[in-house]
Amino acid sequence: MRPHIICHMLSSVDGKIDGASLKAVTTPVDYEATGTKLEGDAWVCGRTTMEQHFAEDEPFLSASNRPAGPQPVHVARKAKSYAISVDTTGKLRWASGDIDGDHLICIVSERAPDDYLSMLGDTGISYVVAGKSAVDLVKAVNLLGEHFGIRRLLLEGGGHINGAFLQVGLVDEVSLLLVPGIDGRREIPAVFDGMDSARKAAVPLKLKSIERRDKDALWLRYEVVR
Repeated sequence: MRPHIICHMLSSVDGKIDGASLKAVTTPVDYEATGTKLEGDAWVCGRTTMEQHFAEDEPFLSASNRPAGPQPVHVARKAKSYAISVDTTGKLRWASGDIDGDHLICIVSERAPDDYLSMLGDTGISYVVAGKSAVDLVKAVNLLGEHFGIRRLLLEGGGHINGAFLQVGLVDEVSLLLVPGIDGRREIPAVFDGMDSARKAAVPLKLKSIERRDKDALWLRYEVVR
């Protein structure tokens, strides 16, 4: 039941993903244009990306600090397209259940406060509780397929959430818009970060297609080899 998952990212030649840096060497519209061609019915980001671009400025402050524990999936409504936030302990505050026309689904762990889930419900936001201390991504993704009918999910997160999905075998394809620039800074996140340091072998990929885009960018598509 789980969706087909494509990690769609924009990066420099050295794999860095600081959008502010990359503005000098790319057109942001091209990332959206290539993403549209992937025909996803949902997209997902982690807490940091959602906090930077979509959530309210002030975080949610729980009055109860009482962990919600196991909860059924809350379907506020069905939609043609979804925006999905992975927010382990329920920190992000939202003004509505809609992001640019996509219905919002929040994925949290059982550590999220019960009044956080109440806030989501009152705001018309769907939610999935999966995992005791951390989000169980495998369970969460299966629930997205089962309860929302999501079949093609675009993973557009920061390096750590992308790495977390890859670590548990949830990335089926990589769609990389490689732009003609080098970042070079050590502290800047890469397309995939935070993988198990004990892992010594690269994850193998098989090239699906390559396309030259505007301003000497390359759109690379790979299948993840199982």
